[in-house]
Amino acid sequence: ERGGEKRNAVLLVDFNFKTIDDLCRRVSLGKKGYVYIIDESAGNIVYHPQQQLIYIGLKYENVEQALKYTYGNYLDSSSGDMRLITIATVNNIGWKIIGVSYMDEIVTAKKEIGGFIAWLLLFVVVFVLLISAFMSAKISQPIRRLERSMSKVEQGVFDIHIQVQGDDEVGRLSRRFNYMVARIRELMGQIIREQEAKRRGELEVLQAQIHPHFLYNTLNSVVRLAGGGKSEEVITMITALSKFFRISLSKGRTVISIQDELEHVRNYLIIQKMRYKNKFEFAIEAEPEVLGCRTLKLILQPIVENAIYHGIEMMADEGFIRITAELVGEKVRLQVIDNGLGIPADKLERLLTGEAASGEGSSVGLRNVHERIRLGYGEAYGLEIESQLEEGTTVTLWIPAVRTEGAEER
Repeated sequence: ERGGEKRNAVLLVDFNFKTIDDLCRRVSLGKKGYVYIIDESAGNIVYHPQQQLIYIGLKYENVEQALKYTYGNYLDSSSGDMRLITIATVNNIGWKIIGVSYMDEIVTAKKEIGGFIAWLLLFVVVFVLLISAFMSAKISQPIRRLERSMSKVEQGVFDIHIQVQGDDEVGRLSRRFNYMVARIRELMGQIIREQEAKRRGELEVLQAQIHPHFLYNTLNSVVRLAGGGKSEEVITMITALSKFFRISLSKGRTVISIQDELEHVRNYLIIQKMRYKNKFEFAIEAEPEVLGCRTLKLILQPIVENAIYHGIEMMADEGFIRITAELVGEKVRLQVIDNGLGIPADKLERLLTGEAASGEGSSVGLRNVHERIRLGYGEAYGLEIESQLEEGTTVTLWIPAVRTEGAEER
């Protein structure tokens, strides 16, 4: 503009075509896609990667359609292949940059991306499942271990202990479970000890009741013998009675030698034979190696007493009682055999079970001895009874063969 007069002018700018080509080729629109540039006024092609083909007519671009858009995209099939045309306008210089993408490549890329995403999702799902299984196992394993331990407790197994790791809820629960089981074991042991002590006390009371009654009957017999002038028999009975109570006392011990136990029952039989005026005979047979073994005291006398009172006393013929002691393996077998009236089968089954009727006094002494042996030595020992009516009864006592002099004295 000069002196208020306007003149039209043309500005020529020389661009390096190779620079434009390099910039446009950097745009990746698939293997066949490309970018070309036109001006926005007449649609002249400023740059095209296949410029020569355009000039000789072997390549056609639908620039008329592109001129209708400033920005956007549309589908074009004028060249025979379905293409996606994307347009952007450079306002400062009036150019339109047109991107050409072939739909078959876009679909193929979409499938590849879809396949990749599918495999990625599958991998993520498998990974999440593995992590979930691992975490679930870490959480549920202590719970299952606690459940198995509880099942054992339900079955009566209390000698268990759970190894506790961590301070989470399951760890605290396991520690409380261990404390509970230990407390149950302690209480059960205490109850067993209390019940055994109570039962021993009851048995000792029952045993103590035998002596006054026997002493009363024996002294009555001594009085009758003395009144009849039978001084030798009085001396024999008083001597036997003295030895009987000496062994009964045993300085407070409840474990004595089998030799003393046999001597004790021998004196008892001497007294009873004199009281019953020789109604029965007796014999005591013992293997020498058994005499030094240890036994609970006063286990034979109640059995012999039962044989006399319920087996021989009511017999018309003379009775016979045989007592044997022998070693059988690691056990000692003591037997009291009589030829008395025998025991009925229905009553025989109840003698040691505690189901005998209250009036059946014969079962009290037998159960007393049976329970004392089981309390002292365990469930593997005790009494066995065999009997036939009118033929007699055999009572077998099993105790362990304890030969040491330092055996426990209760």
